[in-house]
Amino acid sequence: MTDFTKRERQVLRELAGHVYEAEVALLLEDLATSFTQWRSGEILPSELLQLIHEFHRDQSRELWSMYQGLRECDIVARGLARGLSLETKVPSSIQEKLKALVDGYRL
Repeated sequence: MTDFTKRERQVLRELAGHVYEAEVALLLEDLATSFTQWRSGEILPSELLQLIHEFHRDQSRELWSMYQGLRECDIVARGLARGLSLETKVPSSIQEKLKALVDGYRL
């Protein structure tokens, strides 16, 4: 287990929030497409409602549950591994400490 300074833990908490929001945004893109299809008449309002329900029941809950079980360092490592535009925000000292975790999430 890597030790982080108090300041590094604070940075990790902030970055973990950014990673979560980025992942939520990715999930919402699919739902946004469904809203576009509804507005253009490609799907019925009831179909959109079903898609919203499925989104809440499945993807939204899965993401929330996953993040509840991860430490901030794991969340940031996952974000780095997924390429969620964190490289410039994560100090090099933290990136070095996260290297093994990032590599694990890339597998």
